[in-house]
Amino acid sequence: MTETKKAENEVRPKREIEWFVMLFHLHLHVFGLYGIFIALMEARFATFLFAIFTGCVSLLGVTAGAHRLWAHRSYTANLPLRIFLMLCQTSAGVGPIYDWVLNHRLHHKHKGTDNDPFNHKRGFFYSHFLSHMYSNSNNYEELVKGIDMSDIENDRVVMFQKRVYWLLMPILTFLIPINAPIEYWGESVLNSVCVMGVLRYAVVLHTAWLVNSSLLIWGLQPENNFSFDTNWIFLVNLSYWPHYHYLLPWDYQTGEYGNYGSGLTTSFIRVCYALGWATELKTIDSNSVKKAIETCVHSGKPLIDCLNSEGEKYSELLKQNNIYETPDHF
Repeated sequence: MTETKKAENEVRPKREIEWFVMLFHLHLHVFGLYGIFIALMEARFATFLFAIFTGCVSLLGVTAGAHRLWAHRSYTANLPLRIFLMLCQTSAGVGPIYDWVLNHRLHHKHKGTDNDPFNHKRGFFYSHFLSHMYSNSNNYEELVKGIDMSDIENDRVVMFQKRVYWLLMPILTFLIPINAPIEYWGESVLNSVCVMGVLRYAVVLHTAWLVNSSLLIWGLQPENNFSFDTNWIFLVNLSYWPHYHYLLPWDYQTGEYGNYGSGLTTSFIRVCYALGWATELKTIDSNSVKKAIETCVHSGKPLIDCLNSEGEKYSELLKQNNIYETPDHF
């Protein structure tokens, strides 16, 4: 081993596998496979539909809540909407909002490095799954000191959830979803546990984890200049929108799964805006992007600073005119 490689190994943050977490997820996925059989062959159709509905509601708490509202502040929500999204996020069972936001902001700040909790350069399996099986790195406490969490700490909804998370989570993630089919349409206990408890939870977990690993699925890689260069085109829509999210994370129209200006979460935010529950939707249009590029060329300022400046102006204009922008794919 060369001296350079030795030095890299010495400074690389160390993370240890948490075997209890690993064994829990191994059992969850084994029984989840059985849950697929139960859902397709034995469970009532109402149970299958209820699993999809509650799964979408839980995921909304991650995408519209933890991700776009709290992690990136892409819009402002009133108290009832924040409470609703907090309950939805709790039912997803992915950890408290505070911890989720902290790790996601750390992910954005150190994207693609060893200090990134979900480092995509270590491959999809690590970024999507294995990273959740490890303990925090030995320099984690130092890293989080550089993350500003003052806005989250001033949000009483988030801090309330942090205090009572392990009381609320089992109720909202397992007890209520499992008992509803048994109580209201006579589903068997075994079927409800397998479909609503195990399968639904496993699917929601993976879909939520994709928020941090989606770049490797929907994003175009540097060597792929055209989406049709890969057979993935038959399964997913490859684009640069995931890369755009890391450039301007505060744009509320950026979807978590490779889209822009469409999808359930974006539509949900627009409905909340129309109802007056969500305000100050942040986005940017093509003309503002062009102005930012021109400013970057003529002034020599970093492009990201120019984009942020123009984005603030454009969002303020929308706020003053009490409108939000329809999808504009630049």
